Amino acid sequence: MSKRPFTLVTLLGIRPDIIRLHKLLHLLDEGQRRHGYRHFYVHSGQHFDDELSGVFHRELGVRSPDVNLRVGQTLRRRGRTDSVRQSALLFERTAAMLDRLRPDAVLYLGDTNTVLSSLVVAKRNVPVIHVEGGGRSFDWRMPEEKNRIAIDHLADLIYCYLGRYREILLAEGVDERRVVVAGNIIVDALERFLPAAKNSPVLERLGLESARYALCTLHREENIESAEILARKLEGIRDLSATLPVVFPLMPRVRACLRRYRLEGILKGSAVTVTRPLGFLEFLKLEQSARLIVTDSGTVQEEACLLGIPCLVTRRSTERPETIAAGATLLAEHDLCRHALRLLRWERSWDRAVLNPMGGSPSERIYRDLIARIRSNFFERSRAFAWGEANRFVREAHGIFDRLPESACRLAGSVPRAGAATPLPCES
Repeated sequence: MSKRPFTLVTLLGIRPDIIRLHKLLHLLDEGQRRHGYRHFYVHSGQHFDDELSGVFHRELGVRSPDVNLRVGQTLRRRGRTDSVRQSALLFERTAAMLDRLRPDAVLYLGDTNTVLSSLVVAKRNVPVIHVEGGGRSFDWRMPEEKNRIAIDHLADLIYCYLGRYREILLAEGVDERRVVVAGNIIVDALERFLPAAKNSPVLERLGLESARYALCTLHREENIESAEILARKLEGIRDLSATLPVVFPLMPRVRACLRRYRLEGILKGSAVTVTRPLGFLEFLKLEQSARLIVTDSGTVQEEACLLGIPCLVTRRSTERPETIAAGATLLAEHDLCRHALRLLRWERSWDRAVLNPMGGSPSERIYRDLIARIRSNFFERSRAFAWGEANRFVREAHGIFDRLPESACRLAGSVPRAGAATPLPCES
């Protein structure tokens, strides 16, 4: 009987996942015949509106998923969209997907709620692969921080962007053999799509002039779930627009918060242009042509750094401090307008290679490393005892002690552990 080919599932959930992973998805699809594995693309349905999912597949040339778990659509139909029910349904449908596809490993990206399904995968003893590991904001209020830590400690293999992320993982006790530094895959997305974005007519459509407006995005729970905090952010955006017109693409969740807290009136009469969520090419054109960017998005923070646009990150902390160290980003939780105006005098001489100091394609590095691990049967031994036996705590958990306490020796009579060649020495 011929051996069943290695089956890899890539499980994504939101629109930045599609942007970041577009090249790796293509490489994984393309390499199946050459390397003898099978690849399935599964979407959780966390983002499911056409403007948050479908348009990105079409614009970026990413194929439709082989399986869509339709978590978001189902919850909207039921009228219950909170994170607890989202996780419960995601777990249930991930388990059904595992039964159907029987993967040998599941690959995830980032820190969204979708990655929490890695718990179901790991409980089935299916290896987990995490791209974008090691990022930490050290802000426990953030749902994403909990997601990052959970998947990194469940993962058999972690691809992180920079050496500092590797250092964080090692400090948390992750085995260095599970960690690979690959560079930031957002570099591949901008290299591929920036030429097409330059031809977007979005500036003309919105009546904007290059370098004469600010671009703003908000979506994080810390900024939108409190009426008081959201009102202050909106007031800052409004005040900024008195100096520089602002474009503000509004995510559905933010729009719902504006209605719930009755804050729509704050921006009325200002020079803030509120738009629907935009496709990636339109948004990339707006980023590239902005005078400055205000955001709470890690992806936008990185894109601004690569594009040479000064960026205010309106949060308490960031899991991507490398852009601050490079001089591309200002981090400030409060006084949005005052800090944004500082960026008008910002120097733009930072090193844009800071996100990918190794050069080349991070997606291709990940692909080559992953294929080599599949071919060497890495995932068949990635949780074997031999991997951890150098760790004293692992050995002791398996009943192997370098030196037994005297009391244990008296009880055991210096009898060796099953399989041990000689009795363990006792403390004198």
